[in-house]
Parts: sequence; structure tokens; C-alpha cells
Amino acid sequence: MQKNIQSEQIYIIRNEFLSVEISNLGASIRSIRFADRELTLGFASQAERIASGTYSGAVIGRVANRIAGGKFTLNGVTYHLTKNEGENTLHGGEEGFDRRFYTVASHSGTSLVLAMSSPDGDQGFPGRLETTVSYSLNGSSLVVDFSARCDKDSFWSPTLHTYFRLGEEATEEKTYLQINAESYTPMDEQQIPTGEIEKVAGTPLDFRSPKKIGEDISAEQLRSTCGYDHNFVLNNRGDEEYAAAAFSKSGGVRVEIFTDMSGLHFYSGNFLKGFDGTRQLRPREGFALEPQFFPNAVNETSFESPLVKKGTVKKHYIKYKFQTY
Repeated sequence: MQKNIQSEQIYIIRNEFLSVEISNLGASIRSIRFADRELTLGFASQAERIASGTYSGAVIGRVANRIAGGKFTLNGVTYHLTKNEGENTLHGGEEGFDRRFYTVASHSGTSLVLAMSSPDGDQGFPGRLETTVSYSLNGSSLVVDFSARCDKDSFWSPTLHTYFRLGEEATEEKTYLQINAESYTPMDEQQIPTGEIEKVAGTPLDFRSPKKIGEDISAEQLRSTCGYDHNFVLNNRGDEEYAAAAFSKSGGVRVEIFTDMSGLHFYSGNFLKGFDGTRQLRPREGFALEPQFFPNAVNETSFESPLVKKGTVKKHYIKYKFQTY
């Protein structure tokens, strides 16, 4: 287990459009500034972020989202993971990647590459995983490239848990969202997918056209999760079409998200809390759009597997494109 004996350091990358602050703890984004506006909910320190339980801005690993029963079977061997949400494992376990110090592999004015090693058996996962996270600016876009290599077959499903707040008001009030998804994965009472895939049409999960986040947030279907906390099946993967787009009419800022991963988890910040350095965060003040593999994909054979084969390099990316309107 990697011990948190280092101190937190903040690194800045910037160009004429964007300024991004990144912490070496959790490879976490603390701030994204665009058009003279702060667009994210950050914390004055990552210790405060960890205490809040929000995962705000952090890179998630080894496996994002929930793993049923805190276990999986791979190559005939059952692996038992640390459980940190009842009987399930959430976002990598008790000591996920969001709590690890990364080392700086390179840093220039517009890019930062961070590296971290996760030992064999870390949180119960097999194999020594070497992983990097690269942040780079390209015009008004922030590109996040993830890379991993493992010395055993294992599972790896990264994401970035950034909370956006595009306007002065809380998320649900004047923020509009569009998700490029015809379907979603229904869940049981523990928020574990049932393995089915259902259409969003006729449900409060229908964001195929821009819709105010708060429009259907009190619907009966969302009561068990107190709002949105759902995985969407993306229609498109890559740069041809965005996976999701959000904009605030009061803030005048729009963000489009692109990815090569198959799912997008939308969380409307239903239980946001903590002190961000200037004020106490309120529930639904921000929202998270997390490209990733489907929840519990390590156990559900009908879902695309986040398998990383022994000795091979696997890569994924998320791109955020910002614009004013």
C-alpha cells in the first residue's frame, strides 16, 4: 500500500483559453477556469476533498463505479476486494486511486503527465498496475489521456470525477443537459445494474434533446437515488459526436464531452457536501458526467469488459471542449 507521506502539490497548465489546476493527490483537478469563470467545484486541499466523500475532481481507479458483493472472478480465480459501500466496492475500494500520490513524469506550460504504481493485491485487485494520467490543452479543449499496463490479467476502468457548476445558480435550476444515449442500464436497490438495457424514451432519463436538469428530478423513478445517479449507454464513442453537452443560460458557457468509453454516468450531486475553501457546498450545486465502463462490468458478461491483458498497454481518453455562446 502506498503511504500518503508526501505533501500535496498543485500544478497549473494554461493557454489563452483555459487555466487548469491539478493536484498530485488523486491526480485531481482543483480548478478549471474558462472565459474568466470558474467552472468546477474544487476544494482548498485534497484532504478536505477526501473528508467530504465527494471524489471531487479525482481520477478514479482501479475500477470506477460499483462492483457487486466486492468480488469478481477472473481466469477461474475469485478475488475479494475491500468494501466501502455496504457489501459493494465503490470507485476502487477503501483506498482507491483518488487517495494516492502521483509523481510528475513531465510538466510544461500546457501539459502535465502524472504516474502511479498500484501493487499486486492492492484493494484485492490482481497484478501490479502501472498507470499514467496526461492532462493537455488544445485550444479551448482539455484532453485527459489514461494509460495502464499490468503484469497480470486484471480489470481497469478509469474516469475523472469532476463536478461542473457552469452558472451562478445550483445545477438543477438553469443548467441544461443533453446525453447522446438512447438507452440506460436499470439498477437494483443497491444501484447495481440488473444486466438489462432499456430505452430512455418515456422516462425522466431522456436527455436526447437538451433538457433542464431539474425538470424531472423529482420523478418517482428517481426517488430511490434522490435524483440522477445513472449509467447511460452511449450511442457514439470518439470525436465525431459528443457523449454529452451541458450549458448554463446564466453563465453563458457550454461544455461538450467526448470519450472512447462505452458508458456515461450522470450524477446530479444529490449528496454534495464539504467546504470548498470559500463556502459550504449544497446538494445539487454541481453535477458530474463520468465516462467509464458500465457499473459492475467485471461481473456482468453482457457488458463490455474493462479487462487489461497481462503485459499490454491499454488507453482511454476524455475530452472536454468549452465554448461561450
